[in-house]
Amino acid sequence: MKCLYCGKETQKDYCSQECQKKAEQYYRKQRKGMPVFAVVALIAIGIALLWNHPYRTTISLILLGLDFIAFPFTKASTIRRSGIQKSITIASIIGGIALLSGIISYFFL
Repeated sequence: MKCLYCGKETQKDYCSQECQKKAEQYYRKQRKGMPVFAVVALIAIGIALLWNHPYRTTISLILLGLDFIAFPFTKASTIRRSGIQKSITIASIIGGIALLSGIISYFFL
């Protein structure tokens, strides 16, 4: 079994009290931030699908990138597989790639 926060091998859900405390903080932040995350994601997707503007892809990618950077939430299966720490890193990297793609696409339109 792996620690749900750091991903180290352990016999329990968490390898230490510190990991448990950090995981609880993450889950609190996730509960509070998920509605905002979902609304921003829906707005970005709506812009990409419904708005007829040359910069719709750029704006959507930038919004999604900032959304994933501000709220680096992932699915429970990703957390179980690699731990909260790595899943935050993965979400932040995806957000950075989306943000960078949006910025680059601005210059090629």
